[in-house]
Amino acid sequence: MSIVIPSDFQAVVFTAPAQMNATTIADLTRAIERAELPNIPGDRILHLHQVESMDASTVVTLIDLVKKVESRGSRVLLCDPPPLVRSYLEFYGVGELMRDRVLSSEPDGTYLPGLLSFVPPFVPHGKGRFDIYERGRVKSFELAADKLSPIAAVDLAKHTPRAPSRASKMQVLQQGQPQVLASGGYVLLRRHDCGCDATHAKFRQLHALHTWFRRKGFDFLAIELWASDVPAGRVTEKITFRDRPHFEQFVTLLKIDESWQELAAGNESAEEEYYYQYG
Repeated sequence: MSIVIPSDFQAVVFTAPAQMNATTIADLTRAIERAELPNIPGDRILHLHQVESMDASTVVTLIDLVKKVESRGSRVLLCDPPPLVRSYLEFYGVGELMRDRVLSSEPDGTYLPGLLSFVPPFVPHGKGRFDIYERGRVKSFELAADKLSPIAAVDLAKHTPRAPSRASKMQVLQQGQPQVLASGGYVLLRRHDCGCDATHAKFRQLHALHTWFRRKGFDFLAIELWASDVPAGRVTEKITFRDRPHFEQFVTLLKIDESWQELAAGNESAEEEYYYQYG
């Protein structure tokens, strides 16, 4: 689907790389000054979808950006910041400052008119990218160390659907300082409300299904089964994977060999939940 850029749209859009730390910020600051981006009129839009880590220098730079841009009557908007970014903003006491500046995309990845009449959707770029919009046209630049290198203009038709907010990393405090914990597993939890009379039969069925999985050579971190005392008549299975890609491999296995479906008959109504595991 083609996306038409309004002829009066003026903005600088920054797609942030995965690592936003002191080194990245120093390179960004020099690159922005060299390219004279502060002199370009228009709003500032930050696509934060790719960010996996950040530190205090990022927050300080963000606050400074908001003050400078809004002092000249423009706006700063943060698009779909992941949970890790939000937690850092809260820790450094600027969560409230940013709250009215955060946008969430539609399921297809586009943004509805609101604070701005037009917001370009997120198009991934691992190294980080600046898109400068003027008079209905766009020029794109890639972050290369401490300078911006011209690249092909971003193709908005290649935008991605909105990705669910993942909690694969969590921020905690250790000795008063924020630290990032990475998850140590990805968990599929299924609850089967089968009734008291069928508890033993459901347990046997799931045990046979898990045996089939293992005989196919799939290397789960762990499989657990338990029957509930309260509420009675519930059997729960917990399957732990190394990470989300490991789980996706399992899903692929189920698509390649569908003979497991005979063993899983009657499980369609199970309540499923997915978790990242810590500790």
